[in-house]
Amino acid sequence: MTVLAAGAPGTDPFVRLLVCLVIVLALGRVVGAACRKLGQPVVIGEILAGIALGPSLLGLLPGDLDTLLFPETVRPYLKLVAQLGLVLFMFIVGLEVDLDVVRRSGKRALAISLTSIAFPFLLGIGILGTYLHEDHSCVAVSVTRAAELGEGDERACTSEEVERKIAAAEEAGTTPPVGRTVDQFPFGFFIGVSMCGTAFAVLARILAERDMFKIPLGMLLIACAAIDDIVAFTLLAFAAALAGGGTVGSVVVMLGQLALFVALLVVVVRPLLERFVVRSYRVAGRLAPEHLAVLLIGLLASAWTTSLIGVHELIGAFLFGAIVPRRDAHGLFHAVADRLDGVSVQLLLPVFFVVAGQGVDIGGLGRDDIVPTLAILAVACVGKFVGGALAARATGVPKRQSLAVGTMMNTRGLAELVILQVGRDAGVIDDGAYTMLVIMAIVTTAMSGPLLKFVYPDRWLQRDIAEAARTGGGDGAVVVVDDPADALPLVDTAIGFSGARRDALVHLVRLVGPDVGVAGIADALAESEVLRRRVTDAGGNATVISRITVDRAADVLAEITRLAPDVVVCSTADADLVESITASGTDAVVVGGPVPTAGTIGAPGGGGNADRAALEVAARLALHHGLPLHVEGGGGRLLRGLRSLGVRAVDTAGTDTEGHLVVVAGDGGATAALRVHPGARDRVAITERLGRWRPGDTVIPLSSR
Repeated sequence: MTVLAAGAPGTDPFVRLLVCLVIVLALGRVVGAACRKLGQPVVIGEILAGIALGPSLLGLLPGDLDTLLFPETVRPYLKLVAQLGLVLFMFIVGLEVDLDVVRRSGKRALAISLTSIAFPFLLGIGILGTYLHEDHSCVAVSVTRAAELGEGDERACTSEEVERKIAAAEEAGTTPPVGRTVDQFPFGFFIGVSMCGTAFAVLARILAERDMFKIPLGMLLIACAAIDDIVAFTLLAFAAALAGGGTVGSVVVMLGQLALFVALLVVVVRPLLERFVVRSYRVAGRLAPEHLAVLLIGLLASAWTTSLIGVHELIGAFLFGAIVPRRDAHGLFHAVADRLDGVSVQLLLPVFFVVAGQGVDIGGLGRDDIVPTLAILAVACVGKFVGGALAARATGVPKRQSLAVGTMMNTRGLAELVILQVGRDAGVIDDGAYTMLVIMAIVTTAMSGPLLKFVYPDRWLQRDIAEAARTGGGDGAVVVVDDPADALPLVDTAIGFSGARRDALVHLVRLVGPDVGVAGIADALAESEVLRRRVTDAGGNATVISRITVDRAADVLAEITRLAPDVVVCSTADADLVESITASGTDAVVVGGPVPTAGTIGAPGGGGNADRAALEVAARLALHHGLPLHVEGGGGRLLRGLRSLGVRAVDTAGTDTEGHLVVVAGDGGATAALRVHPGARDRVAITERLGRWRPGDTVIPLSSR
């Protein structure tokens, strides 16, 4: 009988590994919880804990605590545990990349994602790659890695970092590394790749915390992040191939083999998973052990295959996760992710942060490294933020939301650490460049949440959520009724704005003072009912809000805030409310008196916020009533866009619109002006805003009777 005897706690590597895991997990949870209370992602705390356990903090304390807690005999085991955690994590990331969402996202998400990658990638190659190469081209690699690269065990270059690592290895009695010179193109290419990563998991968590999945912007960002992951890890595969030191021909062959493997996954493996895993899951209604076993076998086989091809095994794990079928099996996806998340994210990934932290030596950076670190931060932020925001704005995303897109594309998190670890293992970057890039990853991730709240504050978000919740696609109107006898022009304006559609609401707000008595309340309800029937007779839908108030202005504004309409129509008697209405992000239309039976409608064609608000009101009225729209100062592109909506747009205004006025000209020569006050909110192009909007069949004249 064989007896298994445990070694002494101080010498047995397994026991030392257990001690390391206890320290890593405990510190990671404590610092992660502290970061959560500060409004930061937990991953920031885990990264900081890993760095603290390395030479940046623990190594500065007396007694070489970093070496004592994590001796050289244990570090290889830690690296194996970390690598397994990364493989599982990349599989989960691949699972989260729903290819159906990517396909449905259309050209907008593709344009935003590719621009937010291309811009920082080119800046990374052209500026940072050249700037950093001279000081960071000599990298310490193991003798084994040097042999893999065909460079033997002779030192090709030397630097302070290489000499320090050689001295440490000789002192520890291990094989010293050798200095390897990295050519500028592989170095610059990898720096470019490190600039364009986006952390899908962190981004999704921030969006969920702010309820941004309730608006189209949230789904757009998810699609952009998914495309970012696909492109970034494809570029990483190319960078890893270049780092292998092969010729251009061998790299092309390697990438061709990778393309064939991807085709095999899509054409052969995906249908097999659909047949033997997904269908079986639908029948069983739960995740069975054999389902998970098949997925784990496929995951490990895929990682092994890409490693054989010469591309990092993490790429194989990501690809296998991405091709897992999801049709009618979202429960399977969530069950697998939840099952593996407990092992990968909670147990194995914290070890990766420690392994990553071993290469981060903030104390080793000198004054000469301050400017390069700031340059890395500047290129990373400018590249992703400007690239994402400009592409979003160019594809029709409103200004505030486009700033949110740029901000969230700049979120890096764990995805960036994975990219950096691959580059460090491949011998492309030295510890100095690695440390500066890790600092960039931490700063850009930590700034994303607060910066998002700054460029896209909660009041804008809540308005967009309320607007997205409305069935009519955002065609709601509120009519503030002061005197019912003069309210018909207001109601008719609201009807024209909403298009008299059943899926859009006109809210009639009539609040009366407590001095009217019971009879006054009954009269108010009866008068409001007449106005409501005006809307329903036109083919629209209306609600009446009528009650007693002691502070009419405050309560009217409270109703407007609650309803979050696109426009508020009021008379000159309520003009004092306009400033507060527009501050809430809602357009206000002030109707000064009876509106004649219309023959034409005129509006300004300028590009300012006020002119665009007036033009939207005018275009809606012109569409609903079938009237020609005279646009003053509108360019050919604007007129063509209006005509594409069915508006009979004329390039010269019939009446001087005097700024943000909508002028209704009657057949008999009478005119009336509706003054439009723009709400403080973003505006998309009118062609996009009204592209799916069509007025109802019932048309009533724009008149006071």
